[in-house]
Amino acid sequence: MENIDFKLVGDRLKKARLEKGMTQLELAKEVGLSYAWVSQLEKGKKLPLETLMKFCSVLDKDPNYFLMDTKYVPEEVILNRELGRKLKGLDRNVIVTLNGIVDLLIKQHEEDKSDKKKA
Repeated sequence: MENIDFKLVGDRLKKARLEKGMTQLELAKEVGLSYAWVSQLEKGKKLPLETLMKFCSVLDKDPNYFLMDTKYVPEEVILNRELGRKLKGLDRNVIVTLNGIVDLLIKQHEEDKSDKKKA
């Protein structure tokens, strides 16, 4: 991660955090860091790749957003991350039940699309 402007990365980190409506303390808790460490990173302290990836997950950003100012993250990726966070920690039986419900919804959606094509 040579030649990276960590001041710029810190600015982007702060911007992404504010876009999510999070405080530094909330973000710190989400990624398992101290409030002071998040503050230092936002000021341009060099951050490890593992920490960057945690921020990406919590803030729904691609690493390129922080490293190269690429702001595009496909909506599907964002939705998958949101769903993953919602499912995290749920009982296995609940997840199996939800999976069955999703299968039924997909089947219904496909049938609806097929009916519309026939009409």
